[in-house]
Amino acid sequence: MPAANPKIAVIGAGLTGLLVAHGLQKNGFDVVIYDRDASVDSRSRDWTIVLHWALPVMQSLLPKSLAAKLSHAICNPDLAFDASVETLAVYNGITGDKLFASPMPGSRRISRQRLRQVLVEGLDVKWGKKLEKIEKTETTDADVLRLVFEDGTEDAGYVLAADGASSRVRALVVGDATKAQSTPSGLLFATAIVNYKDEAKVKSVTDLHPVAAIAMGADAVGGCGVLHVNDGKGGPARAVADWTTFVIKIWRGTLPAATSSSDVIRLLKESDSSKSLAAPFSSQIDWIPEDGSSVCYVDEMKYWVAPGPFGTDTTLDHRVTLAGDAAHPMLIYRGQGFQHAITDADNYVKALVSIRAAGWSAEARRATMAAYDAEMVERGGKAVAQSVQEAALSFDVEKVQKMLMARQGHGRSA
Repeated sequence: MPAANPKIAVIGAGLTGLLVAHGLQKNGFDVVIYDRDASVDSRSRDWTIVLHWALPVMQSLLPKSLAAKLSHAICNPDLAFDASVETLAVYNGITGDKLFASPMPGSRRISRQRLRQVLVEGLDVKWGKKLEKIEKTETTDADVLRLVFEDGTEDAGYVLAADGASSRVRALVVGDATKAQSTPSGLLFATAIVNYKDEAKVKSVTDLHPVAAIAMGADAVGGCGVLHVNDGKGGPARAVADWTTFVIKIWRGTLPAATSSSDVIRLLKESDSSKSLAAPFSSQIDWIPEDGSSVCYVDEMKYWVAPGPFGTDTTLDHRVTLAGDAAHPMLIYRGQGFQHAITDADNYVKALVSIRAAGWSAEARRATMAAYDAEMVERGGKAVAQSVQEAALSFDVEKVQKMLMARQGHGRSA
C-alpha cells in the first residue's frame, strides 16, 4: 500500500514554486523544493509584478503569519490605496497625453526579489540542485519517481515543475524537445533599476501615477514606476529623492551581443525609438545614471502554448506536471502571468488534496491530474494568445483603444 503521504518534489524556487510549496505544506503534505541556484540571493535581477485578480487566492495558500508579511514586498506600502491608485495609467507614446487608466481593483505592485525573500521562509529548499532527468523506479513505495541531479538522486511520489519559462522538465512532459521550445516574440524588453538621487526626477515618475505608468502607440512602449521606498522590512519610507524607481522599454529588435548594464543603458539612450518617446518617458531613459549605480538588463520576450494534452507515458503515469511560466510563459501585457501561476498553484494543491482523500489510488491520480493538466493547458493557452495580441496592438496609437487593457482593464484573461 502507498505511504500516507508521498513526497512532493517542486522543481524551482521561484515565486510559483515557493507559493505552491506553502499551499501543500499548509495542507499537511511532505514537500521539498529543489533549485539549481546556490541560494535565494544568487540572482541580482529584480522587477515588479502586479498582484490583482488572483491576490485573494495567493493569500489563502499562505500561512497567516506569512500573509501578514506581504506588505514587505509592496513597492510603496504607504499609499492610500483607492480606485485611482489601483490602476495602470496609460499614455500616448507620441504626444504624452493620457489615454486611459486600466482598472486593477485591489491590486498591489510588488518587488519580485522582496516577495521571494518573504515566501522562502519556512520551506525546505535544497539549493544547488541541477536536475538532469526523472525516472520511474520499480519500488512499491509511494515515492516511485527518482530525480537525478548532477550531484545525486532524490525520490518523490509526485513532481511539479515550476522551473520557469526555460523549463527543463517541459520537454519531458511534452515528449518532444522541439515542441517544448518557447517561441521568440521579436520584442525586446529592457528594465533599468534606477536611483536618480533627485526629487524632481523621481516626481516625474510619480506625477504620471503613484505606482506605475506606461506609454503606448509609438515605435516603442515605455514605462516607469516605483520599485522601493523603504528597506523592505517594514521600515519608514526614505526621502523621495532616495526612492528606487524603474524604467522599462519594449521594442522590436534583435537581442544585442553585449548585454552588461552599461551596454544596455547605452543601447537605450542611443536608440531612435527611445528618443522619439514622449516626455517624460524619453527623459527618464536619458537620465539613467551611468555611474555604476543602475542595474539594466534586456531579454527577448518569449511565449509557449502547449501543443495538446500531456500523455500518460510522458507524465510518468500522471505524476509529473507543470505550473506557472514552465506551463504557459506569456508576454507581460495586462500582468496575467503570475495570476495564472497562482491559479495553477491553487489547482495543484486542490488536486493533491482530492487524490489523498481517495486513498492515493491510481485511478484518482490519473483522472485528477489529467483534469488539472487539461484545464491548465486550455486556460494558459488562451492567456498566452491574448498577451501576444495585446503586444501587437500596443505599437499603433490607432489600435491601442482596441486592447483588452483599454476595454476590460486588467481583469482575468481566461
